[in-house]
Amino acid sequence: MRFLTCSNSCPTWDGGGLLPRSPGGLVPMVIALLEEHGGHWIFTAPSGIQESDTVSLDGDIWLHPIGLDEEIRRQHYDTVSIGLFLGLLHYLHDTALQPVFDGAMVDAWAGYEAVNRAYANRLGEFAENSADELILINDPHLMLVPEFFATWSGRRTSRLTYFLGTPWCEPDYFSVLPEWVRTRVLESLLQCDVVGFHADRWVNSFLACCARFLPSARIEDRRVIYRGHATRMVAAPFPLDVNIVERMRDEPATKRWEARLAEKAQDRRIMVRADRLDLWKNLPRGFAAYEAMLERSPALANECWFGAVVTIPSRAADRHRAYQDLSEAMVLRINERFGCPGRDAVSLIYPGANGDSRNCVVAALGMSHAALVNSTYDGLNLFAKEAALLLGEHASLLLSVNAGVYEQLRPYAVALDPFDVDQTSIAMEVALAGKRGESDIMVARQELLRQESAAHWLEAVFSI
Repeated sequence: MRFLTCSNSCPTWDGGGLLPRSPGGLVPMVIALLEEHGGHWIFTAPSGIQESDTVSLDGDIWLHPIGLDEEIRRQHYDTVSIGLFLGLLHYLHDTALQPVFDGAMVDAWAGYEAVNRAYANRLGEFAENSADELILINDPHLMLVPEFFATWSGRRTSRLTYFLGTPWCEPDYFSVLPEWVRTRVLESLLQCDVVGFHADRWVNSFLACCARFLPSARIEDRRVIYRGHATRMVAAPFPLDVNIVERMRDEPATKRWEARLAEKAQDRRIMVRADRLDLWKNLPRGFAAYEAMLERSPALANECWFGAVVTIPSRAADRHRAYQDLSEAMVLRINERFGCPGRDAVSLIYPGANGDSRNCVVAALGMSHAALVNSTYDGLNLFAKEAALLLGEHASLLLSVNAGVYEQLRPYAVALDPFDVDQTSIAMEVALAGKRGESDIMVARQELLRQESAAHWLEAVFSI
C-alpha cells in the first residue's frame, strides 16, 4: 500500500524521525499512518520559509513543504481559507456586512487557486496511479486540489479521499457563496472517491448542498453520482490515541501542572475547559454562564474554581484579538465580583511556552469535577474525547449538541444548547453541586475510546 497526503497543517521533525505527537487530530493521525506504511506528506511550510526542500526520514517517509511568499499566504490562508471558508462552515459571518465578493476577494481567490494548483502539481509528481495507492487530502485550505489533480492525473486508478475536520453548513448558509465559488468547490470535492466528515450531520448538510446546487447530481443513500462519477460520503471521527494520553499522565510536565493547578484551585472543586482561541469555541458565553451561576449561588465561588486553558492561533487575526480581549475582560469582571486576593473565581491559563500545553490539559482533567465544551459549531472537539477518557466516575462532561463528537459521546454527556447561557449555567451548577455520574458510564465511555485506532479510521475513509 502506498500512502500520500496533503494538508495545510505541518509536522515537526528532528534528525531521522517525526517528533512525538499529541493525543489526536490531523497531524498525529497522519504521523501514525506514515509510521505504519511510509509515504509522502505535502504540507504548507511554516511562515517565513520560502523554499520547498524535500526531507527524507526513517521508514520511507518523505516530507514536502510548500513554501509560500507572504502575499500569497495572506490571500490563501488569511482571506479565503480562514476568513471566508472557516467563517462559512462555522456560521461565523455577520451576513449584514460580510463576506464581500469584490475585487480584493477575486484577487485573494486567485491566490487560493495558485496554492491549490501547486499542491496538485506536487502530488502529481509522486502519485503512481496504482490500485494500491491511497491519497488523502485534508483541510478547507485545499478544496480545489481534487479538481487540479484530476486534470494532472487523467484517468485515475488510485483511491482519493477528501476529509474535512470542520462542520459543513446547511444549503441556505452555503448560498452566501456566489455561484462561481460554491459550484466550483462542490464539483472539485466530487472528483474524489470519498468525502469524509467527523459526524453524520455534516455529511447530511453536504449532501443537501449537492442536491440543491448541482441539479444534475443524483443522491443515492450516501453517494453522489455526478457527471458519471460516484462519490461516497462517510462519517469517521478521528480517534483519540489513548496510549499517548495515558503515558502523558505520568510525565514530569503533567505532574508540574498538577501542582500549579492545585495551587490555583486551593482545594475547591474544579471545572475545566481547553480550547484554541477560535471564534466558534464560545468562550464568552461560557464565562457568562459561570457568572450567572455565581450570581444565583455566590457561595460556590468559595467551593469551585473554573480554569480555562487557552492556546493562541499562530496567525491570530483582529477578530481573534478582540475575542481574547473580551474573554480577558469577562474573567477580570468575574474575579472582581466573586474572587478575593490570591483566590480567583476564574482563571485564564495560557500554556505552551515549554511545549507542554497537552500536559496541562491532561493534568486539569485528572483533577476536575466537570469539563465544559460549549462550541457554537465544531467539526469534532478532541478535548471532549480527552475528557471522556480522563474524568473520574463522578465527574460530568458538559457537551455542546453542535460539536461533532456529540454523536459519539451523547450517552455519556450532559447536552448543552451552546447559545443558551441560562441552560448552560444551570448545567454547571448541577455538575459542580456534588457527586455526578456512575462508574459503569465511565467504563463504557473509556472502552468506546479504546476501541478506536488510526488503522480503523483509514479503513473507514478509504472503504478498505
